[in-house]
Amino acid sequence: MTSTSRLLRQWWSASDSKLLAQSESRLLDSLVKRTHVRKKFNIGGLNILEFNKAPPPATTKHHTHPTIILTHGFGSGLGFFYRNINDLLTSEKVSRVICIDWLGMGGSDRPPCWESPVRSLFQSPSSSTDNTGFSFCNSRFTPSRAVDFFLDPMEELLQYNNSNNHGLYFHPNEEICLVGHSLGGYLAARFAMRNNNTNSDAINISKLILASPVGFQHPPPPGQRLPFSNLPPAMRLLDALWSANFTPQQIIRLMGEKRGRRMVERALRGRISHLSPTDVDLLAEYFYHITVAPPSGEYAMNSLLEPAVASEGGVAGVYARESLGDGVMTKGMMMSKEKESKIESVKVLFGDRDWMAFNQSAAMKEMKEMQSKMGIDANVHVLQGAGHHLYLDNADEFLRHILD
Repeated sequence: MTSTSRLLRQWWSASDSKLLAQSESRLLDSLVKRTHVRKKFNIGGLNILEFNKAPPPATTKHHTHPTIILTHGFGSGLGFFYRNINDLLTSEKVSRVICIDWLGMGGSDRPPCWESPVRSLFQSPSSSTDNTGFSFCNSRFTPSRAVDFFLDPMEELLQYNNSNNHGLYFHPNEEICLVGHSLGGYLAARFAMRNNNTNSDAINISKLILASPVGFQHPPPPGQRLPFSNLPPAMRLLDALWSANFTPQQIIRLMGEKRGRRMVERALRGRISHLSPTDVDLLAEYFYHITVAPPSGEYAMNSLLEPAVASEGGVAGVYARESLGDGVMTKGMMMSKEKESKIESVKVLFGDRDWMAFNQSAAMKEMKEMQSKMGIDANVHVLQGAGHHLYLDNADEFLRHILD
């Protein structure tokens, strides 16, 4: 992006990186107790916040209780976990809470689109060299390379032997609970598949929580999908926009400041209707700025995910191009006999009115496979009174599953 186009975008949206950071601080200053110590880091381009109940002694880098790492979903940011931070820290079962924005999202660095994950329009899922087609930003990433885009900086960060250089410490024996929501759940699972052995330098993830994750249910094969000509007009439009990688964030950017802000607030009130007016105002301000920030990681939508409507039942869903189901996650996490699994527990959480719940049966099958072949505690749980944003809809049950 040239300096002129950047200035025009900032003028039209009335937003920039400074205002984004300020909105994040206002949200957390107002809704997370100030008795906690908050440290901000930018490591490898990732925006990271570490919360402690009190400053740890300078000579102590080992934590006696687990550290909780929270990672958000597509188009979201670490600020959405504002309701969970205080309760985790005051539970007496947690040493600290670390919130991380994925690269290209939230307050993390936004690599320009030719370095961001995106697939070409009409490019087949198996092709990474096809130069035909059009998209709004095309680096021709395959699903695997798109996963690398997000996980490579996370792996660089979450290594205990490298952390001392930045002031964010991880002890080799420190227990970690990694929590991922939605697309973040999919990426957290992929991270576990790549780092689940005691010979790895990666931190000791002993517990994995996948909250309303995408990716367990395989997409319906071509012969079992509704053909494009039979789709309703709205679905045809969605399919066309998805193929061209036209993201929801781009719609908000085109609206400009006033209409964009109204649309963001309306979306929040519609999807998380129980929030208080104060919460909505602060969250909407933050959500607006992370939405209109320069496009980058949002192009993962087209690289990693695809919409489809099954011909039987006409159920529409969003699927991972490379699924976690049918033994894929278990196989990825299984190590040879010489290597011991770090992860002791895996929980998959869905809300009882969660639009991602079509993944539930495939997730249950995968957890049973994990129990059988790995001998670890692996289960699926349904949270009552919760939709996709279950960490806000039923925060108490969400936290109980993390702390149990």
